[in-house]
Amino acid sequence: MKKALGILLAVTLASLIGVGALAQTPLIIGTTDRPTELSFENSYDHWTWHILRATTGALTKLNDETLELEGQIAQSWEISPDGMVYTFHIRPGITFWDGEKCNAGAVKWALDRSIRLDGPKGALGLIKPYIDKIEALDDLTVRITLTMPDALFLLRMSNQIACSLIYSPKSTPENEFARGQYAGTGPYKLVEYLPDQYVKYEAYAGYYGPAPKAKLVIEKFYSDAATLRAAIEAGDVDIAWRTLAPQDIQDLKKNANVVVSYYPPSPGIRYLLFNVSQPPVDNPLVRQAISYAVDRDKIVSQVFSGSVEPIYTMVPNVDPPFFGALPTFPHRDMGKAQELLAEAGYSKSNPLKLNLWYTPKHYGTFEADVATVVKGSLEETGIIQITIQVLEWGAYTERMSAGGFDMFFLGWHPDYLETSNFLAPWTTEAPESMGTYFNRHPNYEAYKDIMEVATTTVDPAKRTKLYKAVQILSTQDVPWIPLWSMTDEMVIATRKNISGATLNISMDIQLWNIVKQ
Repeated sequence: MKKALGILLAVTLASLIGVGALAQTPLIIGTTDRPTELSFENSYDHWTWHILRATTGALTKLNDETLELEGQIAQSWEISPDGMVYTFHIRPGITFWDGEKCNAGAVKWALDRSIRLDGPKGALGLIKPYIDKIEALDDLTVRITLTMPDALFLLRMSNQIACSLIYSPKSTPENEFARGQYAGTGPYKLVEYLPDQYVKYEAYAGYYGPAPKAKLVIEKFYSDAATLRAAIEAGDVDIAWRTLAPQDIQDLKKNANVVVSYYPPSPGIRYLLFNVSQPPVDNPLVRQAISYAVDRDKIVSQVFSGSVEPIYTMVPNVDPPFFGALPTFPHRDMGKAQELLAEAGYSKSNPLKLNLWYTPKHYGTFEADVATVVKGSLEETGIIQITIQVLEWGAYTERMSAGGFDMFFLGWHPDYLETSNFLAPWTTEAPESMGTYFNRHPNYEAYKDIMEVATTTVDPAKRTKLYKAVQILSTQDVPWIPLWSMTDEMVIATRKNISGATLNISMDIQLWNIVKQ
């Protein structure tokens, strides 16, 4: 019986990590998050980008420890005096997993392809408007000419942004979204992905940098925080991250076999968005009223047991690397909310009827609770009536980008570590794909002008003033309502034999630095 059980266990393990790897113990990470579509040109979510970032690279990167910008695939670069031309020198000897050389031609091909395909769920708005042309001058030199000077361009070309990552022309479909079909430059190879189950990596032997500490990594996707907690307690996973429930975190601190580590502050934010072109929230008085009626304190206390922090601007109060945070949104004022609703023509006999949309798993397992609290706080006006609506993440993003939401929850993790990344996406960069349709707002051009001047201004002090102006304007136009900072995502629970699992302000875990004894 014991022999049969041993054979069964060996077969099960072999199916998960591969027969040739049985001598190596995998590092197993558990999460309630999950990727959407493994496409550089059509993905815009944290876990997809986490996977892509671990398996390939970009021209530049942030140093794991200092967060200073440095070369990755490019070993150096020059910028023309007018800031319009960037010349990158590719590190020699880099290869993709499929054996193809990562040279200037491959870099040009990958960036041109992402820009050309420009998927509706992707993030090409972060780089496409700024690039005029890409040229391979020789085998190891790439010249990128911009459409305008851009003080943030090296950040846009970093590994923080999926559409700036470089992948092999040999293994990636030229005219279709990648959907996991690609070869990268390491430090890990993507071996297998089963949606809603796991992702499996193995170290890429041809990686040009330091070899990853763990040779095999499996990331398992759990349905909720309770099952994730049970997995770390049982030793089924080595690391639990994104996202444990507040009470589970407190209980795990008492577990002698588990280490709970905090890495504040958090640049991750949660907020409400509006489609400013859709009635009845096309009326700014309605959006302003909701901004006065929402109860952040109840969200913090009743849903998260105080483990998150309320926020009153979209810009994280983390300086550096972000600067210019100005908490312009009001604290709760029910009288002011009712006054604005009356001015907009609503009353108890003529209530404002709205949908409140959320997605149940993508941001953890507390979205239904948050929606209930927000519904209650808005209906306390006696004038607003809320219908809660729910969609799974894939359908959610489709409806959002099609303009099908009036009021909905989203979360944000920075694409690059600069203030504009918390102001531009919903207003000037990708307002339709992000669901706000702010490009149809009468003040759209004003925002666009301010952001264009800001992102071409090298002096951070001058940029700060412009970013503060956008925050002040947003309090009047209310395309968004900032709610809380995701400090709960800056927590990692590990088994005692794990070291090197840390988080920095990029909110990502560096797989290659983790050691399993």
